[in-house]
Formats: sequence, C-alpha cells, structure tokens
Amino acid sequence: MTDEHTSTALTPTRDAALARADFPFAKVARRLGIDPAEAEVALRDDDRARAAIARSVREFLEADDARRAGKAPATAMALDPDFPTGVGMALVGAAVLWEARDLVPKVALRVAKDHYEDGADELAASYIALVQESVDPGEDSRGDALAWAAQSLLVSVLQRSGPPAQADEIARDLAAHAIPIDLWRDDDPSLPDDSMSWHGGAFVGGIPPRRDERSLSFEDVHDYMNTLLAETRREQEAEGDGA
Repeated sequence: MTDEHTSTALTPTRDAALARADFPFAKVARRLGIDPAEAEVALRDDDRARAAIARSVREFLEADDARRAGKAPATAMALDPDFPTGVGMALVGAAVLWEARDLVPKVALRVAKDHYEDGADELAASYIALVQESVDPGEDSRGDALAWAAQSLLVSVLQRSGPPAQADEIARDLAAHAIPIDLWRDDDPSLPDDSMSWHGGAFVGGIPPRRDERSLSFEDVHDYMNTLLAETRREQEAEGDGA
C-alpha cells in the first residue's frame, strides 16, 4: 500500500459534504459536543471542528475503557443509545472527513472489535483497513502497535469468514514479526520488545478489506453520512407527524 493510496483513502471531499443542502449540521455538532445553534459556523471552521473531534475521541476512549472495566455509564456519551459502536463509527467518520488522521486508529480498532464480536465480519474488515491506512509504517511505535493489533484481528475475521490460506499467511507474518496473535484483545495494545515495526503491508499480499475487493475506508464514511441523513429525515418526519 503506497503513501499516495493512503492519503487518497483518508481525504474525502469535506467541502462538498458540507455544501450539501441536507448535511445534518446540528446532529453532527451534537455528537461532537458543539452547541447545535453554532453548528454550521463551527463545522466550517476546520481547527474548531478538529478540536471538538479530538475532545470527543478522548471522552469516547475513557467511556469505553470504563465500560470494558464493568463500570456504570457516567457521561452523556456513555448513555447514548448508540454507544459504543455507533458513536465510535460517527467519530471515525468525522475524523476522516476533517482529516484528523491521528485520531482514527484507536477508535477504528475498537469499532472493528465490536463488529467482529457482533459477527459483522465485513464491517470489521473495513475498520481494520482504516486503522492500517491511517498509520505511517515505522514512524510511531504506538501507531505500529495499533496497526499490528488490527492485523491480528484480521486473522480472526478471515478464520471465520475468509479463505483459511489467507488467515494462515497473515498468522505467519505476525509470528515472523514477533507479534502476539491475540494482540487485538488489548484495549491499548503495545508491542513486545522483540517485535518489528509495522511494515504497512496489510493488503499488499492480495488480502482485500471486503469480498467485492473495493476499498472500504472512503465508502464507509459516506455510508455513515448517508445513514445519518436518513435518520435525520426520519426524525424530521416524525416531528412533523407529531405536530
């Protein structure tokens, strides 16, 4: 996977999205903790939007850590009926749309885990691809750990839903790089001292992120936005019926 491919996959046309007449400014703003009354102005300010996304990602990770530790929800985000998976998908979509690339991997990996545990293997694979596409090979040990964790999760996905030979190929690659096969189970994975840096080769060996072999990273963002638009329209229609 080349740097050029990665950059393209993670650079959607934000201006075009924001220019859509039905873009759900208020709903996206609420998800990011922005006053809906200021939604359009705030979301057109890239620095302000990225700061809100970063704040929401931190809150999400803290709330998800608490959930996984068996603690009762203590924040509005944790009480959201779409938490954790739907909220995580929304934050990944926002991070990709506003090109906050560094905020993608941690949340995308947790979303991938949730989808895998729910049996949604194609969705899991799509978020695995997002994790790996947002990490520059060998530049950041924490990013390397997340990318390898996603690769280890891909083995589980392929063992259940893909060709066994591909699962075996990746498992051998993990072993060659001294990566634990169950690294994905760690909430905040770290690499063992004898492991090797992430090489960026997630799908170079012909391992597609979905069965029709289309890259999912860009499409997933727009799928989410389309879902968000549909939900907004349904809510508006329901409000109209109630009136």
